[in-house]
Amino acid sequence: MTDEELAPFDLHSVFEGQEKTLKTQLDSGRQAGHPSVQGGGTEDHWIDFLQSHLPGRYAASRAFVVDSRGQRSEQIDIVIHDRHFSPEFWEWGGHRYLPAESVYAVFEVKPELDRENILYAGGKASSVRSLYRTNASFGWAMGVMPPREIFPILAGILASNCSWSPAYGGAFVKALSDVADDGRIDLGCVLTVGAFQIPHDEPPGSVIVSGADTALITFLLSLLHRLQGLGSAPAIDYREYEKWITK
Repeated sequence: MTDEELAPFDLHSVFEGQEKTLKTQLDSGRQAGHPSVQGGGTEDHWIDFLQSHLPGRYAASRAFVVDSRGQRSEQIDIVIHDRHFSPEFWEWGGHRYLPAESVYAVFEVKPELDRENILYAGGKASSVRSLYRTNASFGWAMGVMPPREIFPILAGILASNCSWSPAYGGAFVKALSDVADDGRIDLGCVLTVGAFQIPHDEPPGSVIVSGADTALITFLLSLLHRLQGLGSAPAIDYREYEKWITK
């Protein structure tokens, strides 16, 4: 083999290039005009990034989440959901309606990380976590698997910039602490500052952060690790949805 063939794969450089591309796309969108157009474009860039890096069992979509009792979440910028076993109920104008059982994580996309946007993201997360999720047994090659334990849905925020300095200091931790329990923020990324995550069952002050130069790759690997820990989505009890539809 030649030296070129034996050269190591520089994952950091690969993601550094992708991070620069994403920053450029978001900066261009910010200068494009109407806020609603900018917002939709920003979400699309993040969705494209996630969709291109998540394993095939997951999908990233802008969506509403619904349950078998006829309840619906607020519109969520990015829902990471199961696309192997779970159906998509309806799609209209790029907005999907997904069953609550299919959801692994929800993210809000904002131009800037600040207190108002953290509380807002927590409220959006709460609207999803408050939905009812069924949990059915299902058949497989060795027989019937009993219903699995319902996992906690992850929630986070994605931004280009931060209004605080230092970004992840006391004001940031205070904002996380002021989010209601069912709106807990687990992880996120600010491209110009770094990624962050709060370990499972730890208080907001236990936040782990990365540097700006590894923001995107750290966020992605943290997300993949957290998704891996959740396992498979619970099996949907379609009979419960049928009861709602036939009322």
